[in-house]
Amino acid sequence: MIFGKSVFGSMVMGIVVTMVISCMGCRDNVVTSRDNESGILKVMTINVWSGLDYEGTLTMGEYETEERRMKRYRALLENIHRVSPDVIAVNEANYLPDYVEKLAEDLDYDYIYNVGIAGLQVFRLGIPWNLKEGDAILARKTLGLTKIGRKQLSGGGFIWNNLSFHTSDATQVLVGRITWNTQPVYLAVTHWHASPGDTPRNKELLKKLKEKWDYSDAEYNEAISSLERDNKWRMDESEIMSGYIKTVVPPGKPVILMGDFNASIESPEMQYLLNRGYSDSFSNVTGKPGYTWDPLRNINIQEYYTENIEKKFKDLYAHLNQYNEMERQRIDFVLVGGSLSKESVVESSVCTDNVHEDVHPSDHFGVCADILIK
Repeated sequence: MIFGKSVFGSMVMGIVVTMVISCMGCRDNVVTSRDNESGILKVMTINVWSGLDYEGTLTMGEYETEERRMKRYRALLENIHRVSPDVIAVNEANYLPDYVEKLAEDLDYDYIYNVGIAGLQVFRLGIPWNLKEGDAILARKTLGLTKIGRKQLSGGGFIWNNLSFHTSDATQVLVGRITWNTQPVYLAVTHWHASPGDTPRNKELLKKLKEKWDYSDAEYNEAISSLERDNKWRMDESEIMSGYIKTVVPPGKPVILMGDFNASIESPEMQYLLNRGYSDSFSNVTGKPGYTWDPLRNINIQEYYTENIEKKFKDLYAHLNQYNEMERQRIDFVLVGGSLSKESVVESSVCTDNVHEDVHPSDHFGVCADILIK
């Protein structure tokens, strides 16, 4: 989760640098297959974290070394092995298609993907040179994964896999289809715009921060405007995405919607989806908090996102955002819809939260769900 992700402000052509992720004992990592006679489809969603700070023009800043990034990748493989999912939804895969190609090869899965944020790119040429990020769905090869479509939800400009031109944060939904026990099951992954929620608590916090740190009335008014603007941004994404899925999924078919929504289940944008027939897998089966953004537990957040909040920031909205990033939140979801009722969810839990080689796989924890599809 990075609030106010900005690709770059000015466009300057740069020299291409090709990123190739090396192979690490691919066949040893293949996830063990299992039959689907029980009718239970096991799915996982995880924002794998690009490791970028999204600041820069020719290149985006990077939090970590290549060595640590590869440790995180191995930790991701280890955590996937623990779950052995049939389907995996991925956010912030970067650099595409390299990242998802390697992950699919190491797991022996099929995959579909779409670039979601890339700045100015023509194939592998462009700026920022190290940003070609997006979303993907992986599935066991026996399931016949097929790409159905993709819809850009925000960001302006245009973004295709081999050509893009945009200068602000952009989001999308990617839809695929598998066959499970002879029937089609539709899968969707999305990644929404990040910002603090437009809640009474956050508006009250803005007032307190203004008074404590002597922010001006103009800064306060700008912070309120930014908060409302960013939450409308996500509401628009929710509405556009819901409408698009209805156009590509036949009525009465199973739909599983996954991803990093950057919003709580109580938010208007998530309630919009629930009011249109989606059910939250996690809250259907457990009363646990289920934090997927967890500064108290996640090693990567602790190392790279922690900042002293007892000081005046460059602006009031940035100050609010730092408070937001230090709060435990559940913002990643597996939702079921279409012909799937909430009773179809057999089990759901937070996953990919195990430490391997002294690191967590991502700055997010994932969500796993067992879904009965008859």
